Amino acid sequence: MRYFLAFFALMSAQAMSLKDFNAQPDKEQSAYIATFIDKMTTDLRDKNPPLAQNIRTWFARKMEGKPLSEGMERLGVELTALDLQAKDGKADLSKIQIESIIVYLVKQKFPPQVVTPITPVKKP
Repeated sequence: MRYFLAFFALMSAQAMSLKDFNAQPDKEQSAYIATFIDKMTTDLRDKNPPLAQNIRTWFARKMEGKPLSEGMERLGVELTALDLQAKDGKADLSKIQIESIIVYLVKQKFPPQVVTPITPVKKP
């Protein structure tokens, strides 16, 4: 998971607020999301190829009988919830980055594996 955080730190310099993201046409929004996911998974592929592929599949493979992938559907739900919070004055879309939402969802779907250190057995 540290790779997500390192990648996110790199991308933060070029991050886009939800306010700016929402102002773009749908095609540009889709292209921006696809480009971000591509960069994230390309960077991750060297260190964890299965995770990179799982993330790509989660965002790209459409669910049977639905127009979207599970990842894109989940992103849409999250963005709608944030829009509703903004309308109620509970969120400032100019301070929330679309990239942070994607990383948040990926971390929820693919939580980091906790590695427990092995404690050496003491001899009597």
